Parts: sequence; C-alpha cells; structure tokens
Amino acid sequence: MCTNMKERNISVDFLRFLAALLITNSHMQILYGKYAMLATGGSIGDALFFFCSGFTLFLKPMGTASNFPDWYKRRINRIYPSVLAIAIVACGIFNIRRDIIDIILYGGGWFITYIMVYYVLIFFIGAYLKDKTIHFLLLSAVLTGLYFFIFSSKIYTVYYYNIYSDAIIRWPMFMMPILLGAQIGISAPKMKYRPWVDTIGLILSIAAFYTLIYLSAINKQLMPLQYVSCLVLMVITYFFYQVGCSPLVKRIYQHRTGHFIIRFVGGLCLEIYLVQRLVFTDKMNSLFPLNLLIMFVIVIAAAYLVRCLARIISQTFKDEPYQWKKVFSAF
Repeated sequence: MCTNMKERNISVDFLRFLAALLITNSHMQILYGKYAMLATGGSIGDALFFFCSGFTLFLKPMGTASNFPDWYKRRINRIYPSVLAIAIVACGIFNIRRDIIDIILYGGGWFITYIMVYYVLIFFIGAYLKDKTIHFLLLSAVLTGLYFFIFSSKIYTVYYYNIYSDAIIRWPMFMMPILLGAQIGISAPKMKYRPWVDTIGLILSIAAFYTLIYLSAINKQLMPLQYVSCLVLMVITYFFYQVGCSPLVKRIYQHRTGHFIIRFVGGLCLEIYLVQRLVFTDKMNSLFPLNLLIMFVIVIAAAYLVRCLARIISQTFKDEPYQWKKVFSAF
C-alpha cells in the first residue's frame, strides 16, 4: 500500500494532483487558441476525482443507517462552504448572481450535484453491502451500456469533447470510478506495483481511449465505441493508481518540494474546479504556451483564497473561536 511516514496514501494524493491538472487543462480551450484540441484530459481527471472519493470513503467504517445524518453532514461541511464561497466571489467580484436554491442544487456545477447524490448510495453500500462493491460496479457498467445502446440516438455529440444531450447516462457512468475506488480501497493492502505491467498498461489504455474517441468522432456509425471508451477509462484510472505506487512517485512525494506541490494542488482540487471558469482569459495568449502556466498559477492562487473563505464560512457556524491557523493552512 502506498503510504508515507504518516500513513497517507501517496497514490491517492498523486491522483488528486493529476485530477486538478487534467480538469483545468480540459477547460483551457480559450487559452490554447488554434491548438484548442490540446485542451483535453477532463474525462480522465473527473474519473480520478471520483475514484479518490470512493477510495477514501471506504477507509473508515460507515456504521449503520442511524449514523447516516452525521456522516452526510460531514460531507456537506466539506463541500458546501466552498460552494458558498465561490457564489460570494462570483457575485461580489464578477457580478454573477444566482438565487440560493440554484446555488444549493447546481452552484458547484454537475460535478457537485452528482457527488452529493452518490454519497447517499455509497454510504448504504459501505454500511450494508461492502462485500458486494464489485457487483455494484458491474451493475453500473451494465446500466451505462444498456442506456447507451437503447437511447444512442439521443447521444449525438461526443461526450469527451462536448456534453451528452441526455445527461441521464452520466449517473451510472460516473458511479463506476467511485465504486472502482471503493473496491481498490478495500483491496489496496493486497495490491503490489508491477513496474512494466502497470506503466505499459497505462500507456496502452490511454492510447486506446483516445483512439476510440477519435474513431467515434469521425464516424457516427462508430458511436458505440464511446461506451467501450467508458470501460477503458476505468482501466486508465486503475493503472494511474498503480503507477502512483511506483518508487519514482514515492521519491518525488518524499522530497520536500514535491510533497508540498502534490499535497497543496491536490488538496485544492475541488476549489480549482469551482473557480477556474471565473478567471480564465485569453488576454495573455500572445505569450503562448507560457500563458498556460501563468493561468494555472492564477487558478491555484484563486482556489486557495476560495478555500480560505470557505473555512471562514465553515468556522462561522461553529461555537468555537476562529482558528486562523487552520483557515490559512496549506493543507
């Protein structure tokens, strides 16, 4: 199992870091200009984020149904202060106004809506059917496939380039990486890193993924290949986890600078997702490709400030005095 001296899972921290990079890059079309096709990787980043959620949630016992309200409240306390913080920033700085119902239900985008519903399902699977996790993973894959092939006429765009015209398919589809993360979280102590197998497997699965997407994009008759790409996406996620256990990643993580960057950026994954669309601009495109790095640094800084505001909001609703050290803590 990939841990450091404080028993943190190095691979999960590494995957959160990658998720933040990939999701941000996939939204940078405006910064790439005529090279917009390079703004990709978002689907992989989404899968990695959901995977990490499932992995970490299964590390602790869920308890019974009577524990659910308090358990779910902790999930709300982790996510919604950031959602409220980004709503305040959007309104106060960018003059984007939304009513409170819209903020609660959709304020964080589809990402947040889905994860809050998934939490309910994950709790009861973890509490009562933990040994059946792999069965629910297979069920999600089957449901995704059935919906895809039955209603394929509604899916006229390529998901990884645009958005499904019928978003219902995303519900079982993105449940897969959460359940995969949960299953690997259960199996992690028994898993071992295999240098050649895992590295080559990752490279080949990424190549297969983009090949399938390309083929389905140029020929609508090959649209069913998108479903196969969903399954390949799970393979990519698995191999990324395994590579995160490699000696190279461990050495980078154990280096003071590498450890800080991975933990800091990975820990801001949620806030990076929430804030990035507010700050993207093409005003630095003349500096391409340097503008990409500059913008990512700006996104990280903005995400950190949003998280600080979120912590202030969270602490405001508690009886204890403000803990300013925690408000501005890097991790």
